[in-house]
Amino acid sequence: MKWNWKRSLPHLILLAALLAYAHLFFTTEVEPQRPVRIGIILPDQQASEPWYRIACQGLTDAANAMGAEYLIEQDVPDSPTGMEAIDRLHAKGANLIVTATYGYGGLFQAAGQKYPDTNFYTIIPSNYAGNVRTYFVRIYQLRYLQGILAGLKTQTGYIGFISYDRTPDNVQELDAFALGVRHVNPTAHVLAAFQPLLGGTDEDARRLAGRMIRDAHVDVLASHRVNDAVAAYAVKNGIYGLACYDELPDDPHLLARTVIDWQKVWSTLIKDNARKSNPRAFYWFDVNEAAMTLTITSPAVTAGERARVAQAEEALKNGFEPFSGDIRDNEGHVRCRAGEYIDDITLRQEMDWLVEGVSLYE
Repeated sequence: MKWNWKRSLPHLILLAALLAYAHLFFTTEVEPQRPVRIGIILPDQQASEPWYRIACQGLTDAANAMGAEYLIEQDVPDSPTGMEAIDRLHAKGANLIVTATYGYGGLFQAAGQKYPDTNFYTIIPSNYAGNVRTYFVRIYQLRYLQGILAGLKTQTGYIGFISYDRTPDNVQELDAFALGVRHVNPTAHVLAAFQPLLGGTDEDARRLAGRMIRDAHVDVLASHRVNDAVAAYAVKNGIYGLACYDELPDDPHLLARTVIDWQKVWSTLIKDNARKSNPRAFYWFDVNEAAMTLTITSPAVTAGERARVAQAEEALKNGFEPFSGDIRDNEGHVRCRAGEYIDDITLRQEMDWLVEGVSLYE
């Protein structure tokens, strides 16, 4: 029988394609995940405080669980001379360098240009471009829950909140706290004070807390600081305090502690970098992604009050956004309307106003 090559041509083409694919499949090496060496730089002040201790422990746990190498540089100045620490980390093979403080923005921008093979993560929300990214957790969701508990427990109607520099992140946390307060206690007032991150001392915070208690009749104190000095002062002086860390012993006047699973946060960053999956430039981990919760510790919190907080926490887990719906600032201006929410860029980069019910305490 005569072979008809024209009729066989499609079959030959198919066979050739299959052979080529098989050759490619069996001879091409699949690029493995690159090993991650993660470095962290810590400031030359307050590096031993609970905020840094807990964040670093989470990073250590995440690195160990995932087989990543963990490198650390301490006492790093937030200035061009800090580049020496980054040089050392890079020389040791660090391809992911992070910080756990609100700083090093200019340093990381310069380092990103110097080391394009390394990804840098800073908490500063406006410093991200190329291989310099920003990350943080939505602590304001925890502040909202703290505010609900504070609003339920105040008897005088005056609640104090002591924070660091008046940056958008810090204002946003204060405002979320106040929104929580007013959700359950619309007539309550939040007295807010901002102190410098650099130069402000625990003693300064305690003196301020003392004036709030003595002169403004504050009976619940909360704070956004690297330690729980304000909560400790509240407990010592017989009023309610809200803690952010695990350093204080249980006490009837210590209402609750916030909990953040930093291992889960760091694990996400490490995985995304190990997989070379074009990691996001803007990470902001929510109550589910960072496994955040408010742990109530005081027997003074009633079953009904616990239920109110638990209900609010469940709503957050199901997608409720505190910065949504009708919101006015403390000058009466409408900042958000029904059916709207305030976007992330505004919250992290632009928020400079205080919500209704908040007054500055000088």
